[in-house]
Amino acid sequence: LLSISVLVISCPCAVGLATPSAMMAGAGKGAEYGVLFKGAAGIEATDKIRTVVFDKTGTITKGRPELTDVIVTARGGPAGIDEDRLLSYAAAIEQNSEHPLGEAIIQGATSRSLVVAEVKDFNSIPGRGVQGKVDGHLVLLGNTGFMAAQGIDTSELRHASEDLAEAGKTPMYVAVDGVASGIVAVADTVKESSAAAIARLREMGIKTIMITGDNERTARAIAQQVGIDEAVAEVLPDEKAAKVRELQDQGQIVAMVGDGVNDAPALAQAHVGIAIGSGTDVAKETGDIILMRGDLRDVVTAIETGRATMRKVRQNLLWAFFYNAVGIPIAAGLLYPFTGQLVSPELAAFFMAVSSVSVTLNTLTLRRFRPKFVKGGRVAQQTTV
Repeated sequence: LLSISVLVISCPCAVGLATPSAMMAGAGKGAEYGVLFKGAAGIEATDKIRTVVFDKTGTITKGRPELTDVIVTARGGPAGIDEDRLLSYAAAIEQNSEHPLGEAIIQGATSRSLVVAEVKDFNSIPGRGVQGKVDGHLVLLGNTGFMAAQGIDTSELRHASEDLAEAGKTPMYVAVDGVASGIVAVADTVKESSAAAIARLREMGIKTIMITGDNERTARAIAQQVGIDEAVAEVLPDEKAAKVRELQDQGQIVAMVGDGVNDAPALAQAHVGIAIGSGTDVAKETGDIILMRGDLRDVVTAIETGRATMRKVRQNLLWAFFYNAVGIPIAAGLLYPFTGQLVSPELAAFFMAVSSVSVTLNTLTLRRFRPKFVKGGRVAQQTTV
């Protein structure tokens, strides 16, 4: 009789329900708010995140930059190039580029009704710049490092470049036939939700880092605007994963948030890859979590949902093991010498069922969970920066 009672009351149903029930509830709650967890591993890792690394373009910013400035040198280069001609050359060289900054330059030239010529011998150096021949002239467009590697002196334009960068714009040098001829600058506006999301992550004790290929001044300006703790500038696309690995080697649990093809290696390297739903298919395939919207506050929602889910898992396991730790000795006759009473198999079955029901009911309380930026079941209205 005692053996049967012990066998029944020690049935591991509650232990078996503790984790998967909470994981299913947490994944459903995340989906309710536009956060798709691909699996239980993503939820578990999210609970441990202490550092979040953000890509800049398309993640912190809207990813739709606009042309803001066109500056030519005093001599205008080897052929006395003016602003319109410089911009038309820059637009021509960017025709074969898929970078959002290049699209902004082309749109800027189109808005001025400029003729954009065809480019020949086009070559793109990721994270540096592009080059090609336009109307028989060798045109280079890129950052300081690209120009320095080509042996082009940009000292005359350096002051203007620094001023543009301090204003949060991205300056790009244009060189024609080996001579620096001017600068085209674009600005990518920050998403309205970015500052609020970063502030909330700081409240949660999470460090925030921004990685960008922009120069240091531009990166610092954007970081200050949204409240990022640390900005890492002039990072080549293939170096993003290395930066994430460096943080991991320091013992940090890292999440990477990105939307582009170049972000995929870093998303895969991070403990938790969070892909923006409006981004590329490669990023979404690589990430552990997909945010259906481009709102950075959903990063906060994902982490808060993961933490709430893991709290339920721990509560369920605590109850299940506590129940067995207490119930099994009693079913084995621990109280018989004092009370003369034994736990019948029927009563043991009832207690076993109560344990499973208790774990399930505790999991269902997750339905009352509301993330920070959700009020009344709806996503809170965006706040302005």
